[in-house]
Amino acid sequence: MKVPASKLDPVAEGPEEGQGGAFQTNARVVLALCLAALGIWTVRSFLVSMSWALVIAIASWPLYRWLRSNSPPWMRGIVLPFVFTLVVGVALIGPLTYAAIKVGEEARVLARWLTTIQKSGLPAPDWLNRIPGIGAWLYSTWNASVGSPGAAQMTLGHLDPAFVLRWTRTVGVQMLRRAEVLGFTLLTLFFLYRDGEALGKQVFRFARRLVGNLGVEYARHCVSAIRATVNGLVLVSIGEGILLGIAYAVVGITDPVTLGGLTGILAMVPFLAPLVFGGVSIMLYAQGNLLAAIGLFLFGTFVLFVADHFIRPGLIGGAAHLPFFWVLLGTLGGITSFGLLGLFLGPTVIAALLAAWHDFIGRAAEE
Repeated sequence: MKVPASKLDPVAEGPEEGQGGAFQTNARVVLALCLAALGIWTVRSFLVSMSWALVIAIASWPLYRWLRSNSPPWMRGIVLPFVFTLVVGVALIGPLTYAAIKVGEEARVLARWLTTIQKSGLPAPDWLNRIPGIGAWLYSTWNASVGSPGAAQMTLGHLDPAFVLRWTRTVGVQMLRRAEVLGFTLLTLFFLYRDGEALGKQVFRFARRLVGNLGVEYARHCVSAIRATVNGLVLVSIGEGILLGIAYAVVGITDPVTLGGLTGILAMVPFLAPLVFGGVSIMLYAQGNLLAAIGLFLFGTFVLFVADHFIRPGLIGGAAHLPFFWVLLGTLGGITSFGLLGLFLGPTVIAALLAAWHDFIGRAAEE
């Protein structure tokens, strides 16, 4: 009686089974990649909203977790996520609504101002001639361009005041479209608050299975970088806007709230806030308020110096383990690559990259 070779040699079928197992593994990987690509392509229109929701959820999660741990059990399912999402929505929609109202008001004022200038001209103010160096040139150029009705008509004749109103309507349409993005962001944020703890565990489990414990460390670095970047950019910029808004009110600038808000927004991007308080200082100096101009400029420079060189690098670099140079590089590079969202994604990518680099050189040193 002959015994099959497979019974005598248990390794006889090994290569074929090994090849089949390898083929199935590769097929699963290819299928998973195809499904991931198809899923990303399907939700591509909502990726920006989902990214914003993820950034907001990560940044506010410590506060939400504290409130959740101190709230009754019946609030933790839907009520608390809904209330917290509503609070975030009000904090985001309020400034946008105020900005839309101010844009509409200023556009109407600008349209009336252009009509008046074209009819009667706008002579150069006397303080313009007192600017050292270029004052006389600015004074004569101003009068030659819009100083008289004829000159103003030639210079501004191609500007239709109705164009300003049409541009305002275009801005309004764009803000409505952004409102759609904001609405889906808040919807995503609600589900992140409700299921964020389970989702975080799944992400860490996936990272551990994909690249081991290092994947969990990289994920933690990304979370810390996002949270630190939000604190370092948003909170510090709000503080700068409040301080400089108070300074604008002290020196007698009209509408210091709007200028303070504009300063705070531009302070998120390095080197842009001086454009606001620097321009206001020049205007004060040209109007003859020398002490107010010098005081405002020095105060603004001091606030930005302390914030940009001590507070912000300490918040971002300390929590995300990023030196100041990499914080600055990640912020500017993120804006260039991803727009406003890059303010938070840029330092996150740099933090993950540096974590991988330190891990690599650490392993090389051990070997």
